[in-house]
Parts: sequence; C-alpha cells; structure tokens
Amino acid sequence: MADIVVKDLADLARDLSELISQFEGALDFQNEYKGHWGQLNANLSMGDFADNWTGSRDKMVESMKKFRESVEGADQAWSEAERQMLDSLEEKK
Repeated sequence: MADIVVKDLADLARDLSELISQFEGALDFQNEYKGHWGQLNANLSMGDFADNWTGSRDKMVESMKKFRESVEGADQAWSEAERQMLDSLEEKK
C-alpha cells in the first residue's frame, strides 16, 4: 500500500497570504493616462479596464481568502490526524 504524503499545505497558505497582501496593496488603476493610448477604442478599453480593476481585484482577493482558509483547515486537520495516529501507535508499544 502506498504511503499518503501530505506536505507543503502550510507553505501554500503562506504563499496565498502573500498574494492576497500584494493584491490588496495594488494601486487602483487611474485614468491618468487617458488619451495616451492612441486610437479612441484603445483609450476606451484602457479606461474600462481601469474602472473594472478594483471590483475584479476585490473578487479575486475574496476567492483567494476562502481558498486559503480551506488550505489552512486541511493542514490543521491533517496535522491532527497524524498526531492521533502517532499517539495510537505509541499506546500500542
């Protein structure tokens, strides 16, 4: 029977925390470059992107936070299960 290996969940949670921090700290795009993109449709597209960035970023951050919570829960559950298995093996000695 193959061994079950669960590792790096804590690392994944830390990486997600870093990503969340980066996204939360990202500056909102401004329309300060309005008119610098050449064609009118390019200017309009960049303006739309800037306007939608905050809402999109907030949704991504919320999704990443939920995922991080799931990963942290899985990490805690696995650590507890592993501790219980070790304890049961030591009791049998």
